[in-house]
Amino acid sequence: MGAEAGEGRVTARVLPLGVFLALLAFTVVLVAASVPAGIYAMFSGKLSATASAATLVRPYLWLGPVPIVFGYYVPAGVLFGAVMAVYVAMLVYGVLQQARPWRAVAASVREGFGALGSSPFVVMMVSIGFLTFTASMIDNVTSAAGVPIGAPAGDPLELFLGFTVAPVVEELGFRVVLIGLVALVLSLGKSWKEALGALWRPSMAMDGLAVGGGTAIIIWAATGLSSVAFGACHVACGGSGWQIGKFPEAAFGGLVLGYVYVKYGFHVAVITHWGIDYFGSAFSFYGQAAYGIPWNSGTTEYVGQYLVDYDLLLLFGLASFLLVAYLGLSRIARRRRPAEAEPFIPPPPGGGPGP
Repeated sequence: MGAEAGEGRVTARVLPLGVFLALLAFTVVLVAASVPAGIYAMFSGKLSATASAATLVRPYLWLGPVPIVFGYYVPAGVLFGAVMAVYVAMLVYGVLQQARPWRAVAASVREGFGALGSSPFVVMMVSIGFLTFTASMIDNVTSAAGVPIGAPAGDPLELFLGFTVAPVVEELGFRVVLIGLVALVLSLGKSWKEALGALWRPSMAMDGLAVGGGTAIIIWAATGLSSVAFGACHVACGGSGWQIGKFPEAAFGGLVLGYVYVKYGFHVAVITHWGIDYFGSAFSFYGQAAYGIPWNSGTTEYVGQYLVDYDLLLLFGLASFLLVAYLGLSRIARRRRPAEAEPFIPPPPGGGPGP
């Protein structure tokens, strides 16, 4: 009877797991396709009538809500290529780090959906779907309440470059500066390697300490404050085109990005942000460059953008939301009835943290 019950639990997992994995694979294909689509949009010369990849732009950084603009210029195409190389490297690192995605999938058949979290790459993809879906729901509620959200406006090529650069720049400014430096200071009593590691993944500052201790409280408080600053800066830092209705969605996004940064590391937060800003819009800008369809058209899209929209808002996005909700409820149940609840997320190889 015990063996039959175990087989029944595995069978019950495999069917929904198979659907989820099919949606995950489809999303990974779209993510991969977005790279050449974005390259075409940037370098085709057809995205803008006034700017091109050779247009000189000034790089910038954020130190929290304070912008730092460098005093030199670089071609837009060079800046685009440099940050895209960083994103591709982070994606590859996510595949190779800790449990490989295919091993996490195999483990999830035996141990439950939570084992998917042992792969940082899978966490990246799920975080993109979850945050896109939930942010869209927040925007819908905000719009229904009559609160203006606004929208970015300007030259398409400059906007696309901004969407491409923003993930790494904003994660450095709002996550590393406002959370990572706090974790670094709290780790100064450890070895230099552990202290610098806390800058990359702040949860390292909590390793070996009591759960819910003072270090954890300070780091999570910094995460909350950084999310408020992130939301406020979208509205108040100027020039973005966003209005007050953007604050709740951006602050929630900052909270999610802060969570994955603390638990999984800088690269996971950056790619999650990249998935929202770049991946969510790359096919729109490609559509304008290739077919002359305005990137922000609300009525006319081509098949590539339709696929991304439906995938992130109705398919993989919804599936990711349900997965995160399920794992969260499983974690609560496990704490209340440890012997009955399904395991949440086993520690990944090498002793790294779960989510």
